[in-house]
Amino acid sequence: MVVQAIANQNKLQKQQGFTLIEVMISIVVAMVVLAGLMLTFTSQSNQYQYQNKRIDASQDLEFALKFIARDLRSALVGSVAGAPVIDIYASTTAPFETTRLRFEVWDAALAPATSTTKRVLRHYGYTLASKSIVYDRNAVPLSTREILPNVTLFKVFDDNNVGGTSRAGFSGIPDALPNTLVPDPANSNTPLSVPGYTILIEVEVPAGYKGGSLKDVRGNVVTTKRIWRYAQVYPMAAVQ
Repeated sequence: MVVQAIANQNKLQKQQGFTLIEVMISIVVAMVVLAGLMLTFTSQSNQYQYQNKRIDASQDLEFALKFIARDLRSALVGSVAGAPVIDIYASTTAPFETTRLRFEVWDAALAPATSTTKRVLRHYGYTLASKSIVYDRNAVPLSTREILPNVTLFKVFDDNNVGGTSRAGFSGIPDALPNTLVPDPANSNTPLSVPGYTILIEVEVPAGYKGGSLKDVRGNVVTTKRIWRYAQVYPMAAVQ
């Protein structure tokens, strides 16, 4: 009987569960593992959201840039009564962003067929406060027709007036275009000397980002991720 009791006691001792310390250690280890998994999941989720936002921002930016470049390429390079061909208004403080861009294009649908009556206005506007580029056809002042949000810089360089639209302080954009010659319908012997224009647009990506220092097109440190694109065009529509 004594032998049987000792055997039963040893059997009960072998069937004992975890001690409190072992349970606490197991919980701590499980929490560490779960925390690591949560951090990994959160990081991947944020990166996924950022990549989607970046793709959307890039597509919107490229669409707006092509839209403006196409219009500017169609700008009339003749003038009536000495009126400016392309008006570029800029802010008076750095980075001297373009606040308004106005020029005329040819509209064949208008009548009668004269160079003065077939001209229609293209008008773009931008302010740092609104962070959006707005657009209107033949309207002054501008309406609030937004074509691109989250804009942190809109700048149109007149490449014939490098001193007035200096590239100093900007990185990642090409040198100024040289002037090109366009046939003048008013004087076939003397072509028009037409300047090129460089359009620069920078936007911020409205999403979290981790991946190095954040800088804008001028090299300044910023708090949000920026992307920018540029286009270079010559106005090619000459009229009397």
